[in-house]
Amino acid sequence: MEPRLKNELTGLERMLRRAELWRGMAICWLGAAGLGFLFLLFGWHSPAALAVSLLGGIIAAATVAMRNRARRGDLHAIVAALEREHSELRYLLSAAAEQEPHPESGEFRLLQLRAIEAVLSHPRRRGWRQALERKLSIARTWYLAAFVVELVVLLMLGRGAGHPVFRSWMAPEITVSPGDTQVERGSSLVISARFGRQPPPEATLVMATASGQTRRIPMERQLADPVFGASLSEISEEGRYHIEYQGRKTGEFKVRVFDYPALVRADALLNFPKYTGMTNQTILDTRRVTAIEGTRLTYTFQLNKTVTTAALVSTNSSLNLALRDGAIAVLPDYLLTNGGRYSLALRDAEGRSSKFPADIVISVLTNHPPELKLVFPRGDQRVSRLEELQLQAEARGEFGLLKYGIGYGLAGQDPRFVELGQNAGRDDKRQFNYMIPLETLHLEDDQVLDYFVWADDYGPDGNVRRTFGDMFFAEVRPFEETYRAEQGGQGQGEGQGQGNAGVKLAEMQKEIVIATWKLRQEKQSTSTARSP
Repeated sequence: MEPRLKNELTGLERMLRRAELWRGMAICWLGAAGLGFLFLLFGWHSPAALAVSLLGGIIAAATVAMRNRARRGDLHAIVAALEREHSELRYLLSAAAEQEPHPESGEFRLLQLRAIEAVLSHPRRRGWRQALERKLSIARTWYLAAFVVELVVLLMLGRGAGHPVFRSWMAPEITVSPGDTQVERGSSLVISARFGRQPPPEATLVMATASGQTRRIPMERQLADPVFGASLSEISEEGRYHIEYQGRKTGEFKVRVFDYPALVRADALLNFPKYTGMTNQTILDTRRVTAIEGTRLTYTFQLNKTVTTAALVSTNSSLNLALRDGAIAVLPDYLLTNGGRYSLALRDAEGRSSKFPADIVISVLTNHPPELKLVFPRGDQRVSRLEELQLQAEARGEFGLLKYGIGYGLAGQDPRFVELGQNAGRDDKRQFNYMIPLETLHLEDDQVLDYFVWADDYGPDGNVRRTFGDMFFAEVRPFEETYRAEQGGQGQGEGQGQGNAGVKLAEMQKEIVIATWKLRQEKQSTSTARSP
């Protein structure tokens, strides 16, 4: 390009770039101010909002400046800009800028020089520069104005609420509370409307329910407070509402209704153990269950809504419930071993728990051993080895008896069990007698015979259980004992000494029998009894 034309265009291009730089930075500060204005509009008056607005403007302006500086000069851009704004330069300036010297001589031809001189000597040449200077001045003015606006916004953010005039201008005409909301079914709802400017003389709440009913409720105002309010005593279904005032109305707001998870009814199915002879039973709508240990309980809980978790919780344990379709929770086939008082803990998909957890009481009855009683004779006996010991006893089982009878034996020997009856019914008291022929046992003086009542029934585990009654003793007395009491002197002293030795021997035998009895009872409590 011809050097004089190049210098002229280079100066104009720099001026255009500076105008673009100031204009771009003005846009950056206006954007930062707009961001701060949004913070003010939504009430976000915090140091963080101020910092975001300020740093956003600085970063954006610095980015624009760096890109402008890094951009290389483009003379064709200034040529296009001048021809666009000055119609007299149409095709003239671009033709002069495109002229190139002869490659060998480096000189321009006559026609080329005439085109170049036409541009350099153009009568409106000064006007081109003045037009770019005006652009640059306007861009600087815009930059200054944008920066001032940003400073004002930063000042408002820094002061928190801003100037009262700004607050009143920015405040919405009406603010409805609570807006979109959720309430518990059956609870009340208070709706208020605060007017930011001149409040109207009256306002009306319009409520439309999901069933199609529409209610119009006049809203009340307290003194000069610009707040109108209305109360709905009971919300039983979902709906929408808006507020009408001075021929206008607000947008629609939703009212959603929810329920806390709760128990509707509880049905218990009891599968009793076979040994009880009881028919399985279903108890409808009950929160208290009483059954014998070993019973299998299926507890079905009908709920008012579907839940995500359900459990029976006590102070010591927790029973998780299985969830079924149709808002049903089940405790399936639970073996009753221990009772307790539980709370039905429920949680729905929104994380709401039972407001008033239902109390569930499970009572487990103990399968008591049979009641065994020796009616006659009462207490320990002193017998002759030639007589017969007549016994009379009673036995009763809560769920019947399989077998029952009398047992007897000597110290250090296994007892003999005599079966005297079978298959007694529930709570059926059986009385039975038995005579122990002492003569056939070949007893000796001062020996001790123990005797007791026994019975077999089913234990809680369904296996046969043997139970023993109280143990009594029959001590064999010598034949001469009645005569020694009438003798005196040395014979009486000798007889008395022999008697004392017999008593000691009898007491020792009793202790052996009692110790053996205790061991047998302990073994009986830790293992399943076997029928003899």
